Amino acid sequence: MKKQLRGGRINRINPLIQQIISNELLRNSESILNKSTITHVTTSPDMKRSTIFVSSIENNKGQLINALAKNRSKIQKELAKQLTTKYIPKIQFEIDSTFEHVDKINEIISNINE
Repeated sequence: MKKQLRGGRINRINPLIQQIISNELLRNSESILNKSTITHVTTSPDMKRSTIFVSSIENNKGQLINALAKNRSKIQKELAKQLTTKYIPKIQFEIDSTFEHVDKINEIISNINE
């Protein structure tokens, strides 16, 4: 018998939340949101809060955070329409800085190799 991993429900909900919010960002009229990507989603075990990690092609984090904050309630409403769970998690956005760290590491490695 296969051992179930802890947090099975959360592991099923996170990709669904990511898909719904990604579609909303693509449909948005602001071009900065159209060029952004959701890298991953973490939801609390009680399903009350979700943190959405967002990355963008462009390097203007301030504008991205402002656009996300401005459209948060609209995105939250669409999430409430499409999710069929008892609780709809309150979303908060964070900028994912993973790619910046990768660039720094690659730069350090290339300097070492030279």
